[in-house]
Amino acid sequence: MNPKSGRDDEDQVSAALKAYLDSLPDGELRLVGSRSIQQMAQDAVDENAATVIAVGGDGTISAVAETLAGTDTTMGVIPAGTFNYFARGLGIPEDLDGAIDVLRTGTPQPAAFGRINGRLFLNNCSIGIYSMIRRQREEIYRRFGRSRAAAYWSVITAMLRLYRRMRLTVTVDGVRHELKSALVFVANSDYQIEEFGLEGSDAVKNGRLAVYVSRDRGRWHMIKQAVRLVVTGMRKGRDFELFTGSDITIETDKPFRHVVRDGEIARMKAPFTITRNDTALQVIAPARNRPT
Repeated sequence: MNPKSGRDDEDQVSAALKAYLDSLPDGELRLVGSRSIQQMAQDAVDENAATVIAVGGDGTISAVAETLAGTDTTMGVIPAGTFNYFARGLGIPEDLDGAIDVLRTGTPQPAAFGRINGRLFLNNCSIGIYSMIRRQREEIYRRFGRSRAAAYWSVITAMLRLYRRMRLTVTVDGVRHELKSALVFVANSDYQIEEFGLEGSDAVKNGRLAVYVSRDRGRWHMIKQAVRLVVTGMRKGRDFELFTGSDITIETDKPFRHVVRDGEIARMKAPFTITRNDTALQVIAPARNRPT
C-alpha cells in the first residue's frame, strides 16, 4: 500500500484491508516506506506469494505490474489515486468495499500492457511537454491538494510557461512520419481514450497501440487543445495526428528525453521502441457472467 496516493483516508483503508487479509490463510499488509514499490513487490514474488495487491494510484499499480509481468504471481488492485484509469478500465470499483469484493469474487484475467525501451506502462506513455505538466501538477497538488480539477489546471499553467516543440521521426509498423510537435502520447487503455472522447479505442481493443502526435501550431493552440480535451473533445486532423500499430519507434532531435509512464517521470535515451503485450500479466477483475 502506498500511503502517499490520492486518498486521504489511509486509516480507514488500512483497517478494511487488514480485516480482509485476516480472512485469508496467509495475508499481510506492507506499507511503502524506505524500500521502493518494485523492491517490495519483488520480495513478495521471491517469497512465492500467490497474489500481490497494489493499493494506490496508477503509478503504484504500474510499478507492481512491472515486477509481476512474466511471473506466476497474480495482481490484485485497490484503486486509491486521482484518476484510477487502469482499475476503472477493468471494471474495478473506486470505492473501497467494492474493490475488496472484486478481490473476493473476481477471477484472474490477462491485462494488456506496453513497454517503452523495456519499461512497462499500463495506460500510457508520453514524450514531450507532459513531463513538464507532471512536475507542474505535483507543485499544484502540494499547494491546493490532489483533485482532478487541479490536475487539469496543471496542464494550462505548464502550457503557458514551458511549451517546447520537438522534431520527430515516428515509425509505425515500418511506415515513417517526419513531424514537429510538443507532445507524443501513446495509449494502451481503450477506457482512457473513450473517457476523453478520442478516436483510436477500437485499435487498442484489437491489440494495437494508439499514437497521438499534437499538431504544432504554437503555445496558444496547445492550450485550446487542452481545454477541448476536458470540455468538448479533440478531433483528429484539427488537434492531433493519430497512428495505430504494434511496433513503434520514435526518434527525437535530442539523445535523451524525459518520458512519463503512467504518471511517473524518468529520463530515457532515444530512440524509443514501444511494443505491447497481451498475455504476460494476470489481474483479478470482476468475474465475467457473474450472477447479479
